[in-house]
Amino acid sequence: MSFRSKVLDALDIKKDHVRIPIYQTFLNPDENIAADISETDPDIKFDADSSGNVHVSSYKPYAVSKCLKSQVIGPKLRKERLEILGFVVGDDPGTAHQLPDAINRTHVGSQIPSSLPKYSGIHFLGGLYDSTNIKLAHMRQSGVKDDTLQTMYHGGYIPGESANQALVHTHTDWPATAAQQAILLNENPMADALYYHKTQIRFLLTGIDDVGTGTSGDNASNHRGTVRMLVLRPRTPAVRTRVDGTSGEFILNHDYMPNWDSQLFYDKGKQLGGKMDKNSWPHTDAGETTTENFTGGTGTSVTNQNAYNMQPLAASKYSSEVVTYGLTYAENPDRHVDITTTSTTFGHMKPSYHLPDATGIGSDERNMIKHELTATDLLMSKINKQKYAVLHDEVFTLDSLHHGAAAQHIAQVNIPYNKKVKFAGRKIQSEATGKLSHHTLDEPMNMSSRPIVLFLSYNQKISASVEGWTAISEC
Repeated sequence: MSFRSKVLDALDIKKDHVRIPIYQTFLNPDENIAADISETDPDIKFDADSSGNVHVSSYKPYAVSKCLKSQVIGPKLRKERLEILGFVVGDDPGTAHQLPDAINRTHVGSQIPSSLPKYSGIHFLGGLYDSTNIKLAHMRQSGVKDDTLQTMYHGGYIPGESANQALVHTHTDWPATAAQQAILLNENPMADALYYHKTQIRFLLTGIDDVGTGTSGDNASNHRGTVRMLVLRPRTPAVRTRVDGTSGEFILNHDYMPNWDSQLFYDKGKQLGGKMDKNSWPHTDAGETTTENFTGGTGTSVTNQNAYNMQPLAASKYSSEVVTYGLTYAENPDRHVDITTTSTTFGHMKPSYHLPDATGIGSDERNMIKHELTATDLLMSKINKQKYAVLHDEVFTLDSLHHGAAAQHIAQVNIPYNKKVKFAGRKIQSEATGKLSHHTLDEPMNMSSRPIVLFLSYNQKISASVEGWTAISEC
């Protein structure tokens, strides 16, 4: 028993607690898709009823990896490939560059979307909050207690009926109007808080390649595939206050959030003038003229270029650059600094984004470059620790041919929080009257960093069965 528990017991203070389970079923691609397809992202195939609604059987009790890279490395089409399987703790937070593109969960009974999502091999785990859990709502200071947990009937809203009925009584001291709620949260930001202990997850990994058939792309190695397990957390940049020397106004200043697509890895052994960028060739011989003359200038012709055995590539001047990179893209070396004095990111380097898909990107931002790194390069790459904290990094093997201890691997993941997590109270029911509804705001306000569990499998497709929970207690 901890010291905190002993003190509470001595004071006869009982703190309620609950374990929020994570998702254990996931959407998966068509089971007939070939193992080494990487150029085309297969659509998820849903089981649906006659009305076109998503069926419960669409969610399988396992998650399957996706082939990230597949390439020939020798004669007779000997191949190597890299499989990816990942999990993001929590639900979809919307547009967040620091997190991978995970598959959102489609509610059972909802219509199949017209444009099916692409399978990325990365799933949301849930577990940060459960809006349907009545015990969790009971622990919230702002939560309206369920009838089954109350000692007095509140006489107003009845579950299952209209949500616009007035709340006459409930066992809480929480204000009834938005103004009173704002005053309370300003005086005590932790007025509506829960204590988060940890997230405990267990993965049962199994290699599922049939190497005996020779069709899975596993011809270049034996049946014992290497798997790298990473538990990462995006680093939230520090927020500081600066003063505008012209206007005298205080302005918040902070760095950009990490970009998963181009800032996950950083390895000084990998320069652009190698396998990373096909447009950056080292040792360019410009001969009698410069490289620019071969890339749209008015210099020596292409014929003379070939005769001189030159390499007039536009990005060759960056061949010695060492940049951060992700699983598919790398930072554009032609980077820029935010020079808008009124911007909250003034003075910080602008990360490259995937244009034109990214939104809110100005004309002076640069597109990421698609790197040419191999499966081996990515498997052994070092994490960019300035942008991502490494909670765990482990390498193990899986035997997809034989049975026994080597055929499966149990991975235990323990993600500690040990902090008070604050919430913003209840939602406003009416802007005109300022009255609060019975619905609470369930997005944590000081947990911007969501843990990521990532499995990189070399030459072997893997399947994962998942179970776990997050321990939460009353403050």
